[in-house]
Formats: sequence, C-alpha cells, structure tokens
Amino acid sequence: MILRQPTPDDIQDLAKIHVAGWQAAYGGLIDQSYLDAQNTDEYAENWSRWLASTDFLALIAHDSDGKAAGFVSFGRLRTPPPGMSPIRPLYAAEIYALYILPEYWRAGLGRQLIGAATENLKERKLRSLCLWVLEGNSRAVAFYKALGGQKCGTKRIEIGGRTVSEAAFGWRDTTILQMPPS
Repeated sequence: MILRQPTPDDIQDLAKIHVAGWQAAYGGLIDQSYLDAQNTDEYAENWSRWLASTDFLALIAHDSDGKAAGFVSFGRLRTPPPGMSPIRPLYAAEIYALYILPEYWRAGLGRQLIGAATENLKERKLRSLCLWVLEGNSRAVAFYKALGGQKCGTKRIEIGGRTVSEAAFGWRDTTILQMPPS
C-alpha cells in the first residue's frame, strides 16, 4: 500500500471510506437506520474542515491500482481517558479515527497506518498515544490488544439514539507500533 498525506482531491475518497467503515464496523452495535443514514456529503464537509486544520493529521492509503483503501487521522490528545492528570498526562497523542474498506481488512493495512501515524507523531516529539473504540467492536478491540494496547478507561456515549460503551486503549511508548524499515 502507498501511504501519503491526503489533499483536497482525496476528500470524496475519505468520505466514502468513513461511511463504509462506520457501516461495516458498527452493524449490530448502533441502530441500523442511523448507519444507513450516514452520507458522504456530510463527511466530505467534515473532511474539508479537518484537512484545513493545523491540529489535524491524516494519512490515506491507496492500493497498487490507485484505489483508496483506508485512512488514519491523528494528532495531539483531545479526549483523555478518565482520571488522567492534566498536569502530567499519560498520553500525548490520539488516533482520532482508523477506517479501512472491508475488502482490505486483515491484510496488514491497519498496522501499516498506525505504524506510519506513530512515526509521524514521533517526529513531533509525541511518543505516547491512546484511542477510543466501541467495546462491542470485537474485531477492533482484538486488533488493538494484539498491538500491545492497554485498556485505560471507558465511557458511555450516545450514537444514533443508542447508548454504547467506548474503551480507551493506550500505548505509553509507541515504539512497538512503528513499522520496521523495509
């Protein structure tokens, strides 16, 4: 896979991946009518705003045919795990979102995207991170555990009229997530 920073030309691909990722990952966890109502126009507007922000970083992945396959967005910590001290925080950065089209699942792309994001964060002197995931998303939870993530908090949120639990997974040292040189 080829990873690079997205440009405004990638907004439609990012929006399509975002919607497809939500629909594939959260079926049975979130109300289906809410998932079915997700649309790329709303996400395209969000991506336009996010890409214009200096606090928001992202990478998009394309396969060898040039088809967009997934993305990761990340940056400084926005949503700390409960109980974390604002004075001496355990985590400096956060993965905001990681979505991959289902046909690319289990091909190593998630690991590649996280590895590249942590390398980017390391260059910015951000060497610890956390992320939030729906606890019912067993595939994602198992993936983050396999990468060495430690569960470091939970919270309840409402999505589409349903209350669900989110778990925070953290890495105090992201070295284990960085991709080895090829």
